[in-house]
Amino acid sequence: MTRKRIETKERQGIATRSQTNATIDGTRERKLSGDRVSPTIADIPIMLLLFFLSQGVSAALLSLCGITLPDLTMTDAGNIEEFMRVQVIRGERIAVLYSVSMLVSLISVYLYVCLRGGRWRVARFSASGFNPNIILTGIVWVFAAQIVLEPIMSLLPSVDNAGVGRGLWACITAMVFAPVFEETLCRGIVLETLRRRWGNAVAVIVSAMFFGIVHIEPATALAGVVVGMIFGMIYLRTGSLFSTIILHSINNAAALALICLDMDNVTLRDIIDNDAVYYAVYTVSCLLFFLFFLETSRKVFRKR
Repeated sequence: MTRKRIETKERQGIATRSQTNATIDGTRERKLSGDRVSPTIADIPIMLLLFFLSQGVSAALLSLCGITLPDLTMTDAGNIEEFMRVQVIRGERIAVLYSVSMLVSLISVYLYVCLRGGRWRVARFSASGFNPNIILTGIVWVFAAQIVLEPIMSLLPSVDNAGVGRGLWACITAMVFAPVFEETLCRGIVLETLRRRWGNAVAVIVSAMFFGIVHIEPATALAGVVVGMIFGMIYLRTGSLFSTIILHSINNAAALALICLDMDNVTLRDIIDNDAVYYAVYTVSCLLFFLFFLETSRKVFRKR
């Protein structure tokens, strides 16, 4: 009797293990199937195409609704009051055009990722994104990167920022709309999508290139790739999109301030005439850039 009970329990145990193994195999198969469907690097060009197509369609529809930018060439530059009035109007119109077109682009790319098997939830948020030490490090890192890139960017066509607009809505667009939309798109969707399949390094590089390309103009695109790499690494370091939104907002605020002061095309070399002082500042900037890169890479790209 005891022997029969033992044999019965053994058969039940074998059956249970078989069911468990079948469940595990099925789960693995579903995961592998999902990996084959989930967005890959080859999907990035399609996502870029969707982005620019959505931008164009949105601008065209808004234009039909009468929302267009006033022409600065028709304004007397000598009449400061009239010039600023037109710039404020441009700032208001740009706020509408930018927010609507970016929202449509964001939804288009997000739906494409979901249809390709990506997760519905994108981006990560946590209190670590407000870490003051990481925010301060990011500010210095971005500033150092722009100094390091300055000799290369000076060889590229200068960016015409005369028509970016002025006033409250220009500030809201630069410091709120742009950081939220662009970080959600480039770090929240593109980086997160690639990270799950290809790992942190590939995700940071490809999302940074995506970030640069959407800025179109060569000088802005180059800066966008490098700054996008920094933002991507900080995002992975903190596990929160709050950190990159804050850094993006500060960077745009500084850029808008320089534009308003008509110093957007002034380089550090123009400010520092002394060669010894300039090269000393440039060397320190290079050291800071690579020091922050190595330190953050050690934490973000290490094997687990």
